[in-house]
Amino acid sequence: MLIQPVDILKKSWQIFKVNWQEFTKVTAWLVVLAILSALLSYFDQVTLFMFVSYTFPIYVAVSALVFVVGLWVNIVLARMIWSALRQLPLERRKLAHDSWRDTVSYLWVSILVGVIVTIGTILFIVPGVIFGIWYSFAALVFVLEGVKGYEALKKSKSLVQGRFWLVVWRWLVPFFVYSLVLVVMIGAPSLIIGFLTDWSGFSTVNQPWWFQLIQSVITVLTLPLSAGFGVVLYSSLKEERK
Repeated sequence: MLIQPVDILKKSWQIFKVNWQEFTKVTAWLVVLAILSALLSYFDQVTLFMFVSYTFPIYVAVSALVFVVGLWVNIVLARMIWSALRQLPLERRKLAHDSWRDTVSYLWVSILVGVIVTIGTILFIVPGVIFGIWYSFAALVFVLEGVKGYEALKKSKSLVQGRFWLVVWRWLVPFFVYSLVLVVMIGAPSLIIGFLTDWSGFSTVNQPWWFQLIQSVITVLTLPLSAGFGVVLYSSLKEERK
C-alpha cells in the first residue's frame, strides 16, 4: 500500500530530527551565501545605493554560487536522506565529495523536466500539470539510481502511471503543512523585529535586509525536511512497483 501523506510527514520529520546536525553541515554553505547577500543588501540600503555599481557584480557572483551550490546541496541531501531511510550510515563527507561530479547531469535532467512542463503549460495548463507530476521524480531517479537524461523522465513517469491522483495528494498535503509551518517560522520573528524597528509591513517591494535574511536562512535550514517528502514518497512508489 502506498504511504499515506501523514506518514510522509512523520518519516521526513523523524529523519530530519535525528540527522539535523549532519544536514546542517551541508546546508551551511547556502546559509553563508544567504548572509552575504543580506549584508550586501544592508550595505546598499545604508549607503543609499551609492556603491551599487560595485556591489552589483558581487550580487551576480553570489547568485551564481547559490545556483551551483544549490544543485550540489540537493543531490547530497537526497542521498543522505535515502541512506537514513534505509538505516545506513549517511557518509556525508563521501557523498559531498562524489556529488560534485553529478551536478551537470542533475541540471540537465531538471532542464528537461522544466522545458517539457513549460511547453505543456503554454499549450494548455492541464498538460503542464500532468507532465509536472509524471516527471516529478526524474531528478531523484538520477540522483539515487544514476539513470540519466530522458531515461530518468521515462522511469519517473512509470512510477506515477496508474496512481496519478494518489501521487498528487501525497505531494500536496506534506508541502501544504510545510508551507504553513514555514510561514509561522518566518512570520513570528519578522513581526517581532518589524515591531521593534517600526517596519510597516510585508511588502514585496524594498524588503528590509533582515527579512530577506530570516526568510533565506529558515528556508535553507529546513530544506532537508522538504527534500525528505520526495525521497520518502519515491521510496514508497518503488516498493509498490516490486
